[in-house]
Amino acid sequence: MKLEIRPLTFDNVLTYSINDLRTNWQEGIFIMEDITLAEGVYKNGPIFFSVEPQNGEKKFGRFTYYLPINERVHLKNTTEFQFQERFHIDEALALRQADQEVDFHAAHRKIKNYAMGENIAIEDTFYCVLLEVYGDIIIDLYVPIKKSGETKNDYS
Repeated sequence: MKLEIRPLTFDNVLTYSINDLRTNWQEGIFIMEDITLAEGVYKNGPIFFSVEPQNGEKKFGRFTYYLPINERVHLKNTTEFQFQERFHIDEALALRQADQEVDFHAAHRKIKNYAMGENIAIEDTFYCVLLEVYGDIIIDLYVPIKKSGETKNDYS
């Protein structure tokens, strides 16, 4: 398992949020792909999404999908999507799922266990960056590190 500490930064992103079953994580990706046609914008980076736990619930989560695009856009015909000029995380524990993990939930558990062992406080929300490589999808998982002074996780 090769964990690294890395930033995660994208400029000009469209966002879309939904509460859903964790098993339905791909549904938002299809919606994000459709918006490029509807709004006439060009994707210029990988789609990624965050998973935010909802009141300790293991089956549901708050998903926010991010689509890096070529330029600033003013969305005319939708209230579901938002434009964000910059997305940035200073420091995150990052793991490439290509390290033989079954899914991003298993990779997230590995990062949580590593953080606990190293006494690194991490956020509850994590990010999955979907990279297309030779027709396959590789998931890079990012778990933001809490800044000093923030409350530590209970790792439950």
